[in-house]
Amino acid sequence: MAGPQPQPYQGGTKLTTTVTDDTGTLAAANGAAVQPGHAQAEQWGRDYADRIRKAASERLGQRSHQNGSSGAAQPHIGEPTVGQYVAFDVAATSPVQFTGLPPYQPGKVIAAGEDAWLYAYGWVNPTASIPDGFAVPPVIQLGGRQWRISLDLFNITDGTRTQLVQTGTFGPVADILIEAPFLLPTPDPGVDSDVYEANVTFDIVDRAQPYAAFATSFFDYDDDPGFLFVPPAAAGWRHELPNRYLVYQQ
Repeated sequence: MAGPQPQPYQGGTKLTTTVTDDTGTLAAANGAAVQPGHAQAEQWGRDYADRIRKAASERLGQRSHQNGSSGAAQPHIGEPTVGQYVAFDVAATSPVQFTGLPPYQPGKVIAAGEDAWLYAYGWVNPTASIPDGFAVPPVIQLGGRQWRISLDLFNITDGTRTQLVQTGTFGPVADILIEAPFLLPTPDPGVDSDVYEANVTFDIVDRAQPYAAFATSFFDYDDDPGFLFVPPAAAGWRHELPNRYLVYQQ
């Protein structure tokens, strides 16, 4: 691979966040005051992002000829993509509820009014690849650019749609990973439980910047014990599967 040996970038992400999924607003919609645990939830997301970022930096140092993905969050679909080189991508998690001490209760089955969080992680490739047309790494190209991460929630039960958005501006050198924690709306569905499907997109909003991606992989925090002839599945990455959860009336 042509290009310099990758080094960790310290530019970071300068957040000028205009977040439409306001924590207080959603908590009110959920029928409860903002829970003290929301600070814990946001810190948890930052800590997990740090772990992914560290793993990615180590992976890049070991295998600079690959697309810069880490074993923790592998890019799959993002644009621009040239061969195995992925410049820009996003991954997500299943819902997480911070109730009591770990291990936490299953996050995909949520009582109405309870707080539940879904995390999105945006990826920007820090490596140069002249053969793939990236003599200037994406983290340099996107310095100072505005980004947008959207969480689209489709209520499969009644056919309605909710969109939550977070936006920000990269620093002079874009961070290789940014986290976007979303507090999910969990309104009372009545006697019939609601099933939601969550889809995450990540794009650059500045004109003439062809960077966009959607999450084809998400990390599922729940163990599936299996049933009858269905084998159990441990928590882990799910690829090309819908990210769904249920909200029920207590």
